[in-house]
Amino acid sequence: TLCATSFSSRSACGVIPATSSTRPSKTTSPLSSSRARRRRRRRRRGGGREDFGGTLRAYSSSKTAATNSSIVFHEGRRSRIRQNVTTNSTREQNSSSSMLVKDEVNDPKIRRIAEEAISWAFQHGLVVASGTETAGQMFHAPIALYPTPFPRDVFEFAKEITPKFAELYDKVSEDDGFMRETLKEAALNDPEFTGRLWKIYEACGKRGNGRLDKELGILRTDYMLDTRSGIPLQVEVNTVSTSFMGLGSKVTLLHQHLAEYSKDNVNLKKENMPRNDSLNQAAKTLCEGWKCMKYENASILMVVQEDETNIFDQRLISQKVFETIGVKTIRKTLREINENGRLDEKTNLFSIDCELCSVIYFRAGYSSSDFPSDAQWEAKMLLEKSSSLKSPSVAMHLAGSKKIQQALAEEGVLEKFMPNDASDMRKVFAGLFSFEGEENMQKTIHLGLSNPADYVLKPQREGGGNNLYGKELKMKLENDTIDLPAYILMQRIFPPSHQVTMLRKGLASEIESLSELGIYGSYLRIGDVNSKTVRVMNEHGGSLLRTKAASSDEGGVAAGYAVLDSPYLV
Repeated sequence: TLCATSFSSRSACGVIPATSSTRPSKTTSPLSSSRARRRRRRRRRGGGREDFGGTLRAYSSSKTAATNSSIVFHEGRRSRIRQNVTTNSTREQNSSSSMLVKDEVNDPKIRRIAEEAISWAFQHGLVVASGTETAGQMFHAPIALYPTPFPRDVFEFAKEITPKFAELYDKVSEDDGFMRETLKEAALNDPEFTGRLWKIYEACGKRGNGRLDKELGILRTDYMLDTRSGIPLQVEVNTVSTSFMGLGSKVTLLHQHLAEYSKDNVNLKKENMPRNDSLNQAAKTLCEGWKCMKYENASILMVVQEDETNIFDQRLISQKVFETIGVKTIRKTLREINENGRLDEKTNLFSIDCELCSVIYFRAGYSSSDFPSDAQWEAKMLLEKSSSLKSPSVAMHLAGSKKIQQALAEEGVLEKFMPNDASDMRKVFAGLFSFEGEENMQKTIHLGLSNPADYVLKPQREGGGNNLYGKELKMKLENDTIDLPAYILMQRIFPPSHQVTMLRKGLASEIESLSELGIYGSYLRIGDVNSKTVRVMNEHGGSLLRTKAASSDEGGVAAGYAVLDSPYLV
């Protein structure tokens, strides 16, 4: 609607309102007389009208009338009285002036901080893309408005123990016999994903048959604080396509900024927010991997998903790599790799678009949805056959399977690989149970059905949205047991809850929430894992807190279940 000042300013623009004091005299020109008669007829019908795209809007005949009278909207032959202009002006004054936070957020304190948080996010790259249909558009990343309380001793223990799991999973990936025995049932019962990864491993991914004497990894071990034991129990070890190293470090900086910005209303101490070097460490890992390959003219290949929306998290790493060693990162999907990729005849490095790539960093390929056709599997095989350093190798990818995690929890297995550290590492193991073998199958089904709310059914998948809980778990165990050997049953962890304000696409909502702590690892091995001459970089790689609604079973940020957060150590 046109505002009152628009209505009353028409005389200043040379249009004279048709009031009684300005009616034309008999000496006015015929054209002016004709216009005056039309104005008088319009006024008798209810006021002057303008047609804007088929919507007929009225304007009053004087400034006084505009500010005190109602406006008539004509739609065809029908009209109805709308609210007074002064009421309309009040609504306009109350509308959002920032264009950052939606009008539904009406708490002034939350709104002010939310506006600052979203503005900071856009200024500092804490954003996600909106998708290919709206290319060039973006949203602020889903975030918690303030950091979430987390016990300091639990955080420090998880930080200290995590690098040992990087070493463990590398050793597991080198043990062909253990891998073969542990994954054979999973490969048979999950032929379209685990089975096809295993075929690639058999073809070119094991030691002595194509695997390099190097391993590169940006890993993340996830924990949830168990309220019953007070210990951070391990949810999983992610060996492939870990995410949010870039955005996670930005969230920590955002929360430190908001602690200063809102210090008049919120008592947050910066010293309680641990430094988070996840972005720098991820870039450092790739840089060290590139250096050890000793190809000065080579690039780094980042394998990405089709229609990736978490692009800025990835590009932050690429930019940091370029700033550090001047090496560009080439982004390609598995489809593009299949269409245009090849192996260089001289070096056997992967090559695409006339660019040699000495390092291949996977941000795709962790889910069956990344392989909609044989073309993607052919691309995966091509990459693994190359002499480029992979992060991770297909062996390390398979080592991160849920079935491996369950097998390591069995008596004596962890001790075989990590004899000096097993006792401390076992402290974070949750209960893990296998379905392999008829006896195990019946025992584990009975355990899960005895109290479905206390367990989670996990397949060999990453990325969120794959696990079965409650009723779904019960239905699977009762009615669909054929492929159960491809799953594991895991003790459900019950962490403490907190009230958290979440920001997602300009909306703020305060909800009861649960958090999952991720500790990153920066890993590079050069030489035989069991050799005395092996050189290893195995460092703490920063942290990530993901916070979800307490009512939600799943916890993936990219899958839409959670928000990015940071710990506030207490």
